[in-house]
Amino acid sequence: MYPQVDIQKIRDRYFNYSVSIGKSDKRYARQGLRSIAECLHDAATALGHHFPIAALSYEGRALGCYHVANMEHKTVALADTLLAKLAQAETVT
Repeated sequence: MYPQVDIQKIRDRYFNYSVSIGKSDKRYARQGLRSIAECLHDAATALGHHFPIAALSYEGRALGCYHVANMEHKTVALADTLLAKLAQAETVT
């Protein structure tokens, strides 16, 4: 089981995210971050070395599982990948 990181866009340049594990109501959350990339990096820092992989979602839409190290060190590239995945999903539906 991987921790779940869900990113929510509140408005332009204002994102929130939460980290949950399993079905627990306990969550780690941050508000007011400026980008998806900033959310990814912050979540990776929160997860630390305790979890090598995290499941990512954007506004509840599952995007897959990714290495926490990539969330921390390849943040912008991963954010671009996730945005492309979201854009592709929107053109299909």
